[in-house]
Amino acid sequence: MDQEIEQIIIRNLTGEGSCDDMVKLSEWLALEEENRTSFLRVHKYWSAALPGVSIRDKKTAYQQLLKRIKESEKKPSAAGRHSLTIRHWMRYAGIVAGIAILTSMYWLMNQKAEETHHYSYITGDSPSAFELPNGTKTALNKNSTLAYSTTDTNDIRTVTLQGEAFFDVRPNKDKPFAVSLGKTTVTVLGTSFNVKNYPEDSLLAVTLIKGSIRFDTPEQTVVLQPDQHLVYNKLDNKIRIDIAESSLVTAWKDHLLRYKSIPFAEFLSLLEEQYRVEIILLDKELGSHKVSGAFDLALSVDQILNLTKKNLSFNWKKEGNKYLIIK
Repeated sequence: MDQEIEQIIIRNLTGEGSCDDMVKLSEWLALEEENRTSFLRVHKYWSAALPGVSIRDKKTAYQQLLKRIKESEKKPSAAGRHSLTIRHWMRYAGIVAGIAILTSMYWLMNQKAEETHHYSYITGDSPSAFELPNGTKTALNKNSTLAYSTTDTNDIRTVTLQGEAFFDVRPNKDKPFAVSLGKTTVTVLGTSFNVKNYPEDSLLAVTLIKGSIRFDTPEQTVVLQPDQHLVYNKLDNKIRIDIAESSLVTAWKDHLLRYKSIPFAEFLSLLEEQYRVEIILLDKELGSHKVSGAFDLALSVDQILNLTKKNLSFNWKKEGNKYLIIK
Protein backbone atom coordinates (compact mmCIF):
# COMPACT_ATOMS: atom_id res chain seq x y z
CA MET A 1 0.00 0.00 0.00
CA ASP A 2 1.47 3.37 -0.99
CA GLN A 3 1.67 6.41 1.24
CA GLU A 4 -1.03 8.30 -0.68
CA ILE A 5 -3.79 5.79 0.08
CA GLU A 6 -2.54 5.49 3.67
CA GLN A 7 -2.89 9.25 4.12
CA ILE A 8 -6.36 9.17 2.51
CA ILE A 9 -7.44 6.48 5.00
CA ILE A 10 -6.06 8.50 7.93
CA ARG A 11 -7.88 11.64 6.73
CA ASN A 12 -11.15 9.72 6.51
CA LEU A 13 -10.67 8.19 9.95
CA THR A 14 -9.93 11.59 11.46
CA GLY A 15 -12.78 13.35 9.67
CA GLU A 16 -10.62 15.38 7.28
CA GLY A 17 -11.44 13.46 4.11
CA SER A 18 -12.64 15.29 1.03
CA CYS A 19 -15.06 14.12 -1.65
CA ASP A 20 -12.07 13.39 -3.87
CA ASP A 21 -10.57 11.29 -1.07
CA MET A 22 -13.76 9.25 -0.91
CA VAL A 23 -13.70 8.51 -4.63
CA LYS A 24 -10.02 7.52 -4.55
CA LEU A 25 -10.63 5.31 -1.52
CA SER A 26 -13.59 3.69 -3.29
CA GLU A 27 -11.45 2.97 -6.34
CA TRP A 28 -8.72 1.41 -4.16
CA LEU A 29 -11.26 -0.72 -2.28
CA ALA A 30 -12.72 -1.96 -5.56
CA LEU A 31 -9.35 -3.17 -6.87
CA GLU A 32 -9.17 -6.37 -4.83
CA GLU A 33 -10.62 -8.18 -1.83
CA GLU A 34 -7.43 -7.75 0.24
CA ASN A 35 -7.85 -3.97 0.16
CA ARG A 36 -11.44 -4.17 1.40
CA THR A 37 -10.50 -6.64 4.12
CA SER A 38 -7.57 -4.49 5.23
CA PHE A 39 -9.68 -1.34 5.43
CA LEU A 40 -12.34 -3.05 7.55
CA ARG A 41 -9.66 -4.40 9.88
CA VAL A 42 -8.02 -0.99 10.35
CA HIS A 43 -11.41 0.70 10.77
CA LYS A 44 -12.22 -1.85 13.48
CA TYR A 45 -8.85 -1.19 15.18
CA TRP A 46 -9.50 2.56 15.04
CA SER A 47 -12.94 2.20 16.62
CA ALA A 48 -11.61 -0.05 19.38
CA ALA A 49 -8.50 2.02 20.02
CA LEU A 50 -10.23 5.38 20.37
CA PRO A 51 -13.29 4.97 22.58
CA GLY A 52 -15.05 8.15 23.57
CA VAL A 53 -13.13 10.43 21.17
CA SER A 54 -15.35 12.69 19.06
CA ILE A 55 -14.60 12.61 15.35
CA ARG A 56 -14.68 16.39 15.42
CA ASP A 57 -11.55 16.41 17.61
CA LYS A 58 -9.36 15.39 14.71
CA LYS A 59 -5.95 16.25 16.18
CA THR A 60 -6.53 14.42 19.46
CA ALA A 61 -7.95 11.39 17.67
CA TYR A 62 -4.99 11.19 15.33
CA GLN A 63 -2.45 11.59 18.13
CA GLN A 64 -4.15 8.90 20.21
CA LEU A 65 -4.07 6.50 17.29
CA LEU A 66 -0.32 7.08 16.84
CA LYS A 67 0.19 6.58 20.58
CA ARG A 68 -1.69 3.28 20.58
CA ILE A 69 0.26 2.04 17.57
CA LYS A 70 3.57 3.07 19.15
CA GLU A 71 2.63 1.20 22.33
CA SER A 72 1.73 -1.89 20.32
CA GLU A 73 5.13 -1.81 18.61
CA LYS A 74 6.81 -2.30 21.99
CA LYS A 75 4.95 -5.57 22.55
CA PRO A 76 6.18 -8.59 20.55
CA SER A 77 3.57 -10.90 19.10
CA ALA A 78 3.13 -14.50 20.18
CA ALA A 79 5.29 -15.59 17.25
CA GLY A 80 8.01 -13.09 18.18
CA ARG A 81 7.37 -10.81 15.22
CA HIS A 82 7.45 -7.02 15.36
CA SER A 83 4.14 -5.38 16.15
CA LEU A 84 2.25 -3.74 13.37
CA THR A 85 2.41 -0.16 12.14
CA ILE A 86 -0.54 1.17 10.21
CA ARG A 87 1.03 -0.11 7.01
CA HIS A 88 1.63 -3.56 8.49
CA TRP A 89 -1.93 -3.66 9.77
CA MET A 90 -3.00 -3.14 6.19
CA ARG A 91 -0.58 -5.69 4.76
CA TYR A 92 -1.19 -8.51 7.20
CA ALA A 93 -4.84 -8.03 7.97
CA GLY A 94 -6.86 -11.22 8.42
CA ILE A 95 -9.55 -12.47 6.08
CA VAL A 96 -13.08 -11.22 6.73
CA ALA A 97 -15.85 -13.36 5.27
CA GLY A 98 -18.44 -11.72 3.05
CA ILE A 99 -19.60 -11.53 -0.52
CA ALA A 100 -20.53 -7.86 -0.72
CA ILE A 101 -19.08 -4.99 1.33
CA LEU A 102 -20.86 -1.78 2.16
CA THR A 103 -18.77 1.04 3.60
CA SER A 104 -20.24 4.35 4.64
CA MET A 105 -18.15 7.39 5.53
CA TYR A 106 -19.22 10.53 7.35
CA TRP A 107 -17.53 13.77 8.30
CA LEU A 108 -18.26 17.48 8.89
CA MET A 109 -17.31 19.96 6.17
CA ASN A 110 -15.69 23.27 7.20
CA GLN A 111 -17.13 22.86 10.74
CA LYS A 112 -20.48 24.25 9.57
CA ALA A 113 -23.81 23.32 11.09
CA GLU A 114 -24.90 21.67 7.85
CA GLU A 115 -23.90 18.02 7.78
CA THR A 116 -22.58 16.29 4.68
CA HIS A 117 -22.85 12.53 4.46
CA HIS A 118 -20.66 10.55 2.04
CA TYR A 119 -21.50 6.98 1.13
CA SER A 120 -19.72 4.29 -0.86
CA TYR A 121 -21.36 1.00 -1.82
CA ILE A 122 -18.87 -1.66 -2.92
CA THR A 123 -19.71 -5.17 -4.10
CA GLY A 124 -17.40 -8.17 -4.13
CA ASP A 125 -18.12 -11.33 -6.10
CA SER A 126 -21.90 -11.04 -6.06
CA PRO A 127 -24.51 -8.39 -7.00
CA SER A 128 -26.30 -6.42 -4.30
CA ALA A 129 -29.71 -4.70 -4.29
CA PHE A 130 -30.69 -1.72 -2.12
CA GLU A 131 -32.69 1.50 -2.10
CA LEU A 132 -31.09 4.94 -1.99
CA PRO A 133 -32.44 7.53 0.50
CA ASN A 134 -34.24 9.35 -2.33
CA GLY A 135 -36.25 6.22 -3.13
CA THR A 136 -34.20 5.09 -6.14
CA LYS A 137 -34.18 1.31 -6.32
CA THR A 138 -30.67 0.19 -7.20
CA ALA A 139 -28.99 -3.08 -8.11
CA LEU A 140 -25.19 -3.06 -8.16
CA ASN A 141 -23.39 -5.75 -10.15
CA LYS A 142 -20.34 -7.57 -8.78
CA ASN A 143 -16.99 -5.75 -8.56
CA SER A 144 -18.72 -2.36 -8.76
CA THR A 145 -18.65 0.88 -6.74
CA LEU A 146 -21.40 3.46 -6.26
CA ALA A 147 -20.56 6.66 -4.37
CA TYR A 148 -22.60 9.74 -3.52
CA SER A 149 -22.87 12.64 -1.08
CA THR A 150 -25.98 14.16 0.50
CA THR A 151 -26.84 17.18 2.62
CA ASP A 152 -30.12 18.35 4.10
CA THR A 153 -30.31 21.02 1.38
CA ASN A 154 -29.01 19.00 -1.57
CA ASP A 155 -31.23 19.72 -4.60
CA ILE A 156 -29.47 17.60 -7.24
CA ARG A 157 -29.18 13.86 -6.74
CA THR A 158 -25.87 12.71 -8.21
CA VAL A 159 -24.07 9.36 -7.88
CA THR A 160 -20.71 8.23 -9.25
CA LEU A 161 -20.52 4.75 -10.77
CA GLN A 162 -17.65 2.43 -11.57
CA GLY A 163 -18.90 -0.94 -12.74
CA GLU A 164 -22.48 -1.84 -13.61
CA ALA A 165 -25.77 -0.85 -12.01
CA PHE A 166 -29.51 -0.79 -12.63
CA PHE A 167 -31.56 2.19 -11.45
CA ASP A 168 -35.31 2.56 -11.05
CA VAL A 169 -35.69 6.29 -10.35
CA ARG A 170 -38.71 7.81 -8.65
CA PRO A 171 -39.99 10.75 -10.76
CA ASN A 172 -39.05 14.18 -9.40
CA LYS A 173 -38.68 16.91 -12.04
CA ASP A 174 -37.50 19.41 -9.42
CA LYS A 175 -34.57 17.19 -8.40
CA PRO A 176 -33.08 15.42 -11.43
CA PHE A 177 -31.11 12.24 -10.81
CA ALA A 178 -27.66 12.10 -12.42
CA VAL A 179 -25.10 9.32 -12.79
CA SER A 180 -21.54 10.58 -13.20
CA LEU A 181 -19.39 8.33 -15.42
CA GLY A 182 -16.09 10.14 -15.54
CA LYS A 183 -16.25 12.55 -18.48
CA THR A 184 -19.87 11.65 -19.26
CA THR A 185 -23.17 11.94 -17.39
CA VAL A 186 -26.61 10.32 -17.54
CA THR A 187 -29.43 12.63 -16.37
CA VAL A 188 -33.02 11.51 -15.73
CA LEU A 189 -36.26 12.75 -14.20
CA GLY A 190 -37.84 9.36 -13.57
CA THR A 191 -37.05 6.13 -15.38
CA SER A 192 -35.44 2.68 -15.31
CA PHE A 193 -32.09 2.11 -16.96
CA ASN A 194 -28.90 0.05 -16.84
CA VAL A 195 -25.38 1.53 -16.86
CA LYS A 196 -22.14 -0.36 -17.43
CA ASN A 197 -18.89 1.54 -16.78
CA TYR A 198 -15.93 -0.55 -15.64
CA PRO A 199 -12.66 1.46 -15.40
CA GLU A 200 -10.65 -1.16 -17.29
CA ASP A 201 -13.07 -1.24 -20.25
CA SER A 202 -12.79 1.18 -23.18
CA LEU A 203 -16.54 1.01 -23.83
CA LEU A 204 -19.33 2.43 -21.66
CA ALA A 205 -22.92 1.22 -22.16
CA VAL A 206 -26.30 2.67 -21.19
CA THR A 207 -29.59 0.84 -21.81
CA LEU A 208 -32.94 2.54 -21.26
CA ILE A 209 -35.73 0.26 -20.01
CA LYS A 210 -38.51 2.84 -19.67
CA GLY A 211 -38.92 6.59 -19.52
CA SER A 212 -36.31 8.92 -21.02
CA ILE A 213 -32.72 9.78 -20.22
CA ARG A 214 -30.13 12.25 -21.50
CA PHE A 215 -26.53 11.17 -22.09
CA ASP A 216 -24.00 14.02 -22.01
CA THR A 217 -20.37 14.11 -23.12
CA PRO A 218 -18.20 17.25 -23.37
CA GLU A 219 -19.05 17.38 -27.10
CA GLN A 220 -22.46 15.71 -27.49
CA THR A 221 -25.92 15.31 -25.97
CA VAL A 222 -28.12 12.32 -26.82
CA VAL A 223 -31.67 11.59 -25.61
CA LEU A 224 -32.52 7.88 -25.46
CA GLN A 225 -35.88 6.20 -25.92
CA PRO A 226 -37.00 2.90 -24.30
CA ASP A 227 -35.10 -0.23 -25.46
CA GLN A 228 -32.30 1.85 -26.95
CA HIS A 229 -28.77 0.73 -26.09
CA LEU A 230 -26.02 3.37 -26.25
CA VAL A 231 -22.35 2.41 -26.47
CA TYR A 232 -19.78 5.16 -25.87
CA ASN A 233 -16.11 4.67 -26.79
CA LYS A 234 -13.97 6.36 -24.13
CA LEU A 235 -10.94 6.43 -26.45
CA ASP A 236 -12.37 8.22 -29.50
CA ASN A 237 -15.58 9.68 -27.96
CA LYS A 238 -17.77 7.99 -30.60
CA ILE A 239 -21.36 6.94 -29.83
CA ARG A 240 -23.30 4.00 -31.26
CA ILE A 241 -27.01 3.37 -30.60
CA ASP A 242 -28.67 -0.03 -31.08
CA ILE A 243 -31.92 -1.71 -30.08
CA ALA A 244 -31.54 -4.05 -27.10
CA GLU A 245 -33.66 -6.60 -25.27
CA SER A 246 -33.78 -5.38 -21.68
CA SER A 247 -34.21 -8.93 -20.32
CA LEU A 248 -30.77 -9.80 -21.71
CA VAL A 249 -29.06 -6.64 -20.50
CA THR A 250 -30.41 -6.85 -16.93
CA ALA A 251 -30.20 -10.64 -16.52
CA TRP A 252 -27.27 -10.18 -14.10
CA LYS A 253 -29.76 -8.87 -11.50
CA ASP A 254 -31.17 -12.42 -11.36
CA HIS A 255 -27.64 -13.89 -11.27
CA LEU A 256 -28.00 -15.06 -14.88
CA LEU A 257 -25.95 -14.81 -18.03
CA ARG A 258 -28.55 -14.61 -20.80
CA TYR A 259 -27.80 -14.36 -24.54
CA LYS A 260 -29.74 -14.75 -27.80
CA SER A 261 -28.56 -15.50 -31.34
CA ILE A 262 -25.02 -14.22 -30.92
CA PRO A 263 -21.81 -15.60 -32.49
CA PHE A 264 -20.00 -18.17 -30.38
CA ALA A 265 -16.97 -15.86 -30.32
CA GLU A 266 -19.12 -13.13 -28.74
CA PHE A 267 -20.43 -15.62 -26.19
CA LEU A 268 -16.84 -16.44 -25.20
CA SER A 269 -16.18 -12.71 -24.78
CA LEU A 270 -19.16 -12.53 -22.38
CA LEU A 271 -17.60 -15.35 -20.34
CA GLU A 272 -14.27 -13.51 -20.28
CA GLU A 273 -15.99 -10.36 -19.05
CA GLN A 274 -18.12 -12.06 -16.40
CA TYR A 275 -15.42 -14.32 -14.98
CA ARG A 276 -12.34 -12.19 -15.71
CA VAL A 277 -10.55 -15.04 -17.49
CA GLU A 278 -8.80 -15.33 -20.86
CA ILE A 279 -10.38 -17.58 -23.51
CA ILE A 280 -8.58 -18.19 -26.80
CA LEU A 281 -10.60 -19.42 -29.78
CA LEU A 282 -8.25 -21.37 -32.05
CA ASP A 283 -10.89 -22.21 -34.68
CA LYS A 284 -12.19 -18.95 -36.21
CA GLU A 285 -14.89 -20.74 -38.22
CA LEU A 286 -16.32 -22.11 -34.97
CA GLY A 287 -16.65 -18.55 -33.68
CA SER A 288 -19.25 -17.62 -36.30
CA HIS A 289 -21.84 -20.19 -35.15
CA LYS A 290 -24.89 -18.55 -33.51
CA VAL A 291 -25.79 -19.60 -29.95
CA SER A 292 -28.61 -18.81 -27.49
CA GLY A 293 -29.17 -19.73 -23.88
CA ALA A 294 -28.98 -18.77 -20.21
CA PHE A 295 -26.71 -19.87 -17.37
CA ASP A 296 -26.71 -19.36 -13.63
CA LEU A 297 -23.66 -17.26 -12.77
CA ALA A 298 -23.04 -19.60 -9.83
CA LEU A 299 -21.69 -22.08 -12.40
CA SER A 300 -17.98 -22.12 -13.15
CA VAL A 301 -16.45 -21.49 -16.59
CA ASP A 302 -15.61 -25.20 -16.80
CA GLN A 303 -19.24 -26.18 -16.17
CA ILE A 304 -20.61 -23.67 -18.70
CA LEU A 305 -18.21 -24.82 -21.43
CA ASN A 306 -19.09 -28.46 -20.79
CA LEU A 307 -22.81 -27.68 -21.04
CA THR A 308 -22.36 -25.56 -24.17
CA LYS A 309 -20.43 -28.21 -26.08
CA LYS A 310 -23.42 -30.54 -25.83
CA ASN A 311 -25.11 -28.36 -28.46
CA LEU A 312 -22.05 -27.14 -30.34
CA SER A 313 -19.27 -29.53 -31.27
CA PHE A 314 -15.97 -28.32 -29.78
CA ASN A 315 -13.38 -29.23 -27.17
CA TRP A 316 -11.49 -27.17 -24.68
CA LYS A 317 -8.49 -27.41 -22.41
CA LYS A 318 -7.01 -25.24 -19.73
CA GLU A 319 -3.40 -24.12 -19.68
CA GLY A 320 -2.57 -22.10 -16.60
CA ASN A 321 -5.16 -19.33 -16.40
CA LYS A 322 -6.09 -19.58 -20.08
CA TYR A 323 -8.87 -21.57 -21.75
CA LEU A 324 -8.16 -22.87 -25.24
CA ILE A 325 -11.19 -23.65 -27.45
CA ILE A 326 -10.47 -26.19 -30.20
CA LYS A 327 -12.57 -27.96 -32.81
